[in-house]
Amino acid sequence: MRMSRLGLIGLAIMAILAWTSVAQADLDAVAQAMGAAKVDSLQITGGGFMYTLGQAYQPGKAWPKLNLSRFTRSDDYAGAAHAFDYYISRAEPQGGGAIPPTGEVRRTGGVSGDQAWNLVYPQGSAAQAGVAPYQHDLWISPHGIVKAAMAAKAPMSGSTFEIVREGRFRARATVGAGNLVEKVESWVDNPVLGDMTVVTMYSDYKDYGGVKFPGRVTQAMGGFPVLELTVADVKVNAGAVTVPSPIAPATVTVTVDKAADGVWFIHGGSHHSVAIEMADHVILFEAPLGDGRTNAVLDAVRKTIPGKPIRFTVASHHHFDHSGGLRAAAAADTVLVMPEASRPFFEQAYAAPRTLAPDTLAKAGKQAKFATYRDKHVMGDATRTLELHVLKGNVHAEEFIVGYLPKEKILIVADAFSPRAPITQTPPNINPSTKNLWENIDRLKLDIQTVLPIHGRMVKVDELKLEAGVHTH
Repeated sequence: MRMSRLGLIGLAIMAILAWTSVAQADLDAVAQAMGAAKVDSLQITGGGFMYTLGQAYQPGKAWPKLNLSRFTRSDDYAGAAHAFDYYISRAEPQGGGAIPPTGEVRRTGGVSGDQAWNLVYPQGSAAQAGVAPYQHDLWISPHGIVKAAMAAKAPMSGSTFEIVREGRFRARATVGAGNLVEKVESWVDNPVLGDMTVVTMYSDYKDYGGVKFPGRVTQAMGGFPVLELTVADVKVNAGAVTVPSPIAPATVTVTVDKAADGVWFIHGGSHHSVAIEMADHVILFEAPLGDGRTNAVLDAVRKTIPGKPIRFTVASHHHFDHSGGLRAAAAADTVLVMPEASRPFFEQAYAAPRTLAPDTLAKAGKQAKFATYRDKHVMGDATRTLELHVLKGNVHAEEFIVGYLPKEKILIVADAFSPRAPITQTPPNINPSTKNLWENIDRLKLDIQTVLPIHGRMVKVDELKLEAGVHTH
């Protein structure tokens, strides 16, 4: 006897309801095994190693390794808040990041709802930060992803379940033995890598009063390690995350100062740029951070030098804080100028999907255009000349360049020299990157009077000499 169409539909609905019930029961079992219902907040302490994302010595290679000590992390699931406090020091000499050659540096920050911050030392003022990365860190934690999935009534598929935060990140958890979360694959937006893949592994679980937490956490971003954490202790329900007050608002400040005829120092904020006016076009040196900063710089250049297109954008090096705005420059139809060895990395990175937070270039549907060179490149016309020189033997980055304007006797340099405060004497410990910078200047026989740093103040060359330990008579 044939079943009616209505009967078939009824059976299908019953099957779906039964599957959903089983899936929810499986997720309930994970939550029970983890002790998730007992957890409003966690405080984790430990140590190990970190790796500085986007600061590789060579383009496309592993991020530089750091020692991680005095690590504390607080996850407040009830308040949708997360905070961290740790000390780091160099474990290897090469690579970037704002890490001194010797000694430790402290970093803190966090997120509460839609407000995120970094606490800047030694000043101690809290600066507003991007929300998505910190929310990502909170909700991909072992208990965070279970709680988020339970709240969203996310179904399980085999041993996995997923959560999504539209425009911010998405994540997929894998459950292992004992119904414990053992792996989280997630994707978060990165200005260089696009939908950046993050893989976090949780192992060696221990019991803390009925709450299970891993004794070891490892994480990779963009294909390379960023964290190896050994957990020393976990406090359950240690309390809410404290939000610092006040938090300085995130503003894009762009100030244009004339460094010489046709040369403009574009500063404000943490990263600067330089505009160089030629007969019928403009060269922009440095497109840092991301769309927000670089688009503001491009607008300032157009207002300062009207009627001349920005034809080229020069990258000082491949580190993400200095190259994060190159896609915005490419969207403005400028050619990206960089050493030959850097191009394959950026071409591969720019081919990645950008679905979480499409940037200017993705929205424009354009392709970046490149111009490359090896040790030296000269750009110029009858107006002036810009020389690009690759620094030899610098520990900060292998493909690290400086710009030199011989007519104006101006040096443009990124991280090897960052004069924020007035330099009146040689420091007791000379930064090897700064020392190497001067050795390259001496090798190239560059005649310099003024330095335009990508971090810090426009200064005379005497301050660079002091910082590099050059003795003058």
